[in-house]
Amino acid sequence: MPSSISDLRARLAEALRTIPTLRIFEVLPDNPNPPGIAINLERVVYDSVFARGADEYEFTLRLFVARSDDRTAQIRIEEYVAGNGPSSVKAAIENDPTLGGVAQTIRVSEARNVGTQDRPDGTSLILVDFIVTIHS
Repeated sequence: MPSSISDLRARLAEALRTIPTLRIFEVLPDNPNPPGIAINLERVVYDSVFARGADEYEFTLRLFVARSDDRTAQIRIEEYVAGNGPSSVKAAIENDPTLGGVAQTIRVSEARNVGTQDRPDGTSLILVDFIVTIHS
């Protein structure tokens, strides 16, 4: 039986909690406290595997780090974007390809939309979006 979206979101959050120092937000926060990552459902493709065999869920995970200085922020971003290592978003999520039994497959396909965002308080964030596709 397919998992609920909230189950998938909770299991993604659980996988991401293995990354030291990263705050996990299961919903998009109004005023995020960096470093953090927010889990957002982007789209659902129904019946991706024969007549209700599975649905495809695409999540966008928005990572944000403080831009206190360019060098430190860049190093942190590179650690999260790396394909492996203790701070790798891809490695944390793909470590268990079934997300504890709620998914048939999971894949972190890309990191994109690297950019900055100025906040009303005068601070700045560097953002990266990770695209995660789950069949469940």
